[in-house]
Amino acid sequence: MAREKTGFFSLHQQQCKQALTDMFRRPLGNVLTLAVLAFALTLPASFYLFAKNITLVAQQWQSPTQLTLYLEQQTPESVANEVRDQLLGWPEVAEVEYISPQQGLAEFRQQAGFDQALSLLDDNPLPAVLVVRPSDSWQTSDKAGQLAAKLRVEAAVEEVRLDSDWLQRLDAIKQLATTLAMIISGLMLFAVFLIVGNTLRLQVLNQKDEIQVMKLVGATDSFILRPYLYTGVWYGLIGGVVAWVLTALVTVLLDGSVASLADLYASEFRLVGLSWDETLILLMVAAFLGLLAARLSAGRHLKEIEPI
Repeated sequence: MAREKTGFFSLHQQQCKQALTDMFRRPLGNVLTLAVLAFALTLPASFYLFAKNITLVAQQWQSPTQLTLYLEQQTPESVANEVRDQLLGWPEVAEVEYISPQQGLAEFRQQAGFDQALSLLDDNPLPAVLVVRPSDSWQTSDKAGQLAAKLRVEAAVEEVRLDSDWLQRLDAIKQLATTLAMIISGLMLFAVFLIVGNTLRLQVLNQKDEIQVMKLVGATDSFILRPYLYTGVWYGLIGGVVAWVLTALVTVLLDGSVASLADLYASEFRLVGLSWDETLILLMVAAFLGLLAARLSAGRHLKEIEPI
């Protein structure tokens, strides 16, 4: 029994190596096939990275960090400080910053184009402002909305601004990127299946005479099919490795541009590439597609070939 098992695994090992050797015997055709497979796998991997990084950005900005309270006009500074001290005692509030009308006007004057326009005004039209940062347990959109509703009924508060529209837009962009990545990935993986299947179909037809001789001497369909299965796996694995290299190259090339864009928004975000487990999944999916394509395509044509 042990010898049978040893012979079984030895035969599989021999056929696996032979399949790889046969691929290198036809370098030109196989290199072109592998290049097409690599590019077909690079597209879904790149779209996955695109969706992954957008999701990471959305997670960093998924909750509002502050609420802006506009106090009533002509509110004395002492009243504004009382409101600030009162809010600091709330468990929902972590920090409150008071911005006086004079400070707000000075900030507007520092911006290009506003200094000359503001000089035409007789009075300061800006109200006093309190910038409220919720505590960590209230750093969600729903709880921030509840806090905004609670702040609106406070005395001396004229308006509470919670700008969550951009969060909804960012979430919509994230959903669009994820859906687009899934569609493109499905189409490209199906293209990989068709490429491998068609390549092995042609190999079976080109080796029709050899297959007929093997069947004449008693070889079973499973024995004849096995090298084609290993060939499909090799196609998938090699194509997956090249696709990983191309995806890593795309990540490196885009990282500088992403870093420059992030710096404009005072963010330290950097482009994230494929992790080791994601790389393993890419290789496993590519190998499985090659195996499945070989099993369905080559297996079907082998059954149609009968010894003369």
